[in-house]
Amino acid sequence: MSAKTRTPYIRLIALAAFILAAGLLSLRVYDVFGGVKSEPVGSSIERELTYLLEPITGADKVRVSITGRTDRTVLVMIDGDMGSDLRALRTQVENILIASLGFDPATETLTLTQFPFARGVGNSLTPLQIAELTGLGLLSALLFAGLISRPSAASPAETPRPAPRREPVLAQPARLPAPETSMGSELNEAAQLAETKPNETANLVRGWLSYAEE
Repeated sequence: MSAKTRTPYIRLIALAAFILAAGLLSLRVYDVFGGVKSEPVGSSIERELTYLLEPITGADKVRVSITGRTDRTVLVMIDGDMGSDLRALRTQVENILIASLGFDPATETLTLTQFPFARGVGNSLTPLQIAELTGLGLLSALLFAGLISRPSAASPAETPRPAPRREPVLAQPARLPAPETSMGSELNEAAQLAETKPNETANLVRGWLSYAEE
């Protein structure tokens, strides 16, 4: 597998890892911050009464405050829309107070109110949850930074140099050897013989021709 083919696969794996880490981080954030239940505050009696009222009001939707020792005043705050009819709920709350605290409606006061609670995180996070969320956040950030960073340009492969072109060598025409000088001298002698002895030369030529015809 070449370097050009391997680079898209690496980025695809990094993208899948980033999506997985980001999804896991979102799930853990929702689980930690959305599933945190606020522990009731106050005295031990107020906390116990809060636990007793949560089944009819809803989890984490009721707060209780008790003041006084003899003529007690019990304030029950419920999470919900203001102006709702609380008469049926008041009866249930009184019954729980009578059974658990010995509440006397004739001498003691019950104040029941309903309004939207402010939304918060609840109790503080544990060190393990903080470490988990921090690790997932750093992992997601590193993967995202690796995705948006441009890959370094690979050094171009050296192209092979073309072989030097060899021009075809044309065969040189063969040169005929120069005529020998002796032939020229023989021709001169034959010419001189024809001038000095024309009859003998003519007879000699006729003999050659008759010999060639035979």
